[in-house]
Amino acid sequence: MGAATEITVTDGIAQIVMTAGPSGRLMRSTLISLQSDLDHCSSDDSIRIIVLRGKGDVFPSGITTPQGGGDDSDNLLSALCRRIELSPTPVVAVLSGAVVGSGAELALAAHYRLVHQNTRIGFPNARLGLVPSAGATQRLPRLVGSASALEVLIFGALLPVASGTLKGISDQFFETDTDTAIAEFADALAAKGASPRPTADIRTGFADAVAYQQAVSRFRKRVEASPEIAPKKILGAVEAAILLPIDAGLAFEEAAAEDCSDTAQSKAMSHLFHAEQVVAMQVRRSDLPDISTIGVLGGSATALQIVLAGLEAGLQVKWLIRDPNQQRDSVAHVRTVLDAAVSSGRLSRDRAERRKSALHTGADAQILEGTHLVLRATRGQRGIPIPAGVPVAHCLPGADPRLALHFASAASASRLVEIMLGPEATEDDRRIGLALSRRLGKLAIVETAPTLSLHDRFQQTLWRAADALVDLGQSPYAVDDALRSWGMAHPPYEAADAFGLQDVAAFERTDGARNWSSFMVQLGRDGRSGGRGIYIYDGQGVAQSDPDALYKINTERAPQTSIPAPQIARLIVGAMANTGAKILREGVVPRAAELDVLSVFTQLVPNWRGGVMHAVGAEGLLRTTREMQALDHPDRDLWTPDPVFAELIKYGRSFDDL
Repeated sequence: MGAATEITVTDGIAQIVMTAGPSGRLMRSTLISLQSDLDHCSSDDSIRIIVLRGKGDVFPSGITTPQGGGDDSDNLLSALCRRIELSPTPVVAVLSGAVVGSGAELALAAHYRLVHQNTRIGFPNARLGLVPSAGATQRLPRLVGSASALEVLIFGALLPVASGTLKGISDQFFETDTDTAIAEFADALAAKGASPRPTADIRTGFADAVAYQQAVSRFRKRVEASPEIAPKKILGAVEAAILLPIDAGLAFEEAAAEDCSDTAQSKAMSHLFHAEQVVAMQVRRSDLPDISTIGVLGGSATALQIVLAGLEAGLQVKWLIRDPNQQRDSVAHVRTVLDAAVSSGRLSRDRAERRKSALHTGADAQILEGTHLVLRATRGQRGIPIPAGVPVAHCLPGADPRLALHFASAASASRLVEIMLGPEATEDDRRIGLALSRRLGKLAIVETAPTLSLHDRFQQTLWRAADALVDLGQSPYAVDDALRSWGMAHPPYEAADAFGLQDVAAFERTDGARNWSSFMVQLGRDGRSGGRGIYIYDGQGVAQSDPDALYKINTERAPQTSIPAPQIARLIVGAMANTGAKILREGVVPRAAELDVLSVFTQLVPNWRGGVMHAVGAEGLLRTTREMQALDHPDRDLWTPDPVFAELIKYGRSFDDL
């Protein structure tokens, strides 16, 4: 027994209660205590059943390896799981709440699992660029098959055990209080003389070998195109589970985990995962008001997306559209979207009808009575009277004196909200913005006195830096190819065509620098919507480089030496990180973590790069600084590194430390 565990023995049933502390994290001290407790119980002939449970119905979880924020540097968890599996005394794991990562691996090693109806299980390892290292890839497929195992192991979502295909994890579900459920389950096991039942010996998930391999093949198609390493390693380990005995399978998993444990990718993804947790603390505040009803002004595309997001979150939505024809068409559009979700199986008919009934429309301000927050999502709505005491959030491009909300993509699809607090904002404005973000199920980046949303600042820097490299003789297609190879989903010129060249042309450049979107507009090209922009587009909208466009660009500048693709990527990432450094110096956000999360969630940077501020450090701050300083380009503000670069280099630090 140790400080991290407590043992009670009643009628031959030993309950080992793991006390993980306020964080709920499974720590090395708990593993050591649990190892000692198991040895003690196994040597006591009077103990017939061992029960593992968490204190207060919280089963200790998390990732125990240092890369996941734990302190189990020599993978004691793996040996402990095998020790549990080989215990001569039956071991029952009692699960409730969210059982994640190492906690789930511990439970899989038990002989029996008693599971509360509301329990969810998840493996975030792949999101950190890691592979489970205590047997999950070998034991979970034995219980539920390859399809369900790969779904939860690769994509990392918390999934309910009681519904769907994870039921095979549980030997019995319960809804009563935990002590009663344990007593009844243990009595039943004792009555039938139950013996240890190692998960290693279970073959339920292997019953249909053909289906098992077919599922592996389907998942291989989903992960093979991705540059992420961990999902491929997990897939290989699950495929091996049906072929190898448990010890060989565990060794296979251990090797896969080691391959991923100290890579640049796992460092980046682990950094991003922990940055997300820091950012998520904002919406977990206990002082946020409840929001059940919102008002939305106008019938714009932005308003439509906010309405859909609100309905999906279970909010009552009051939608004010003054034009009756637009109101009719907008409501019809919402209904069409919901009906399509039903037809595709993404939404039940009952839920769709509930969402429809939660939408209330009107043409005057009276419809806004009873709302907790009004969202101004269409231009020309400032004259509409708002009920007294109801806060208003501006949801259009640009800032607001008090509160603005910015969704980088469609509000119904975006996972992140920028909360822009203007110079007249109060703490109540901050709380109401966070409350809405929480209710919509989104992360929130809180920005103090910004002049422009952070996504827009980064996006404009991306276009500005790309144009500078074209000024210096690079092909716009070479710039896009370099960044696409680096992992950027929407490189600058492809994005400019999609955004509309007329709009991108409006962004000013310093003297001597060109806005190449403006040049394309002068040539009569407006982007993807018109079939010709920097790229040309076929009938299916597929982009192709355009020799004519490149010829015209070349007539406007002197040819220069080509810059290698990796250097192009470093320069542009460096320019974006330089903008991030200025944002930090201005105090718009307090940490680089916010900028990393924002740059990934808005698809400016791939998740496996860890975010723009982490990425510039991974590329090398000194090297990137020298390359930026060496560029002979008139936009010196863009290419002159902020003083913080030199400070970080001097002390051997990175933006991760800020």
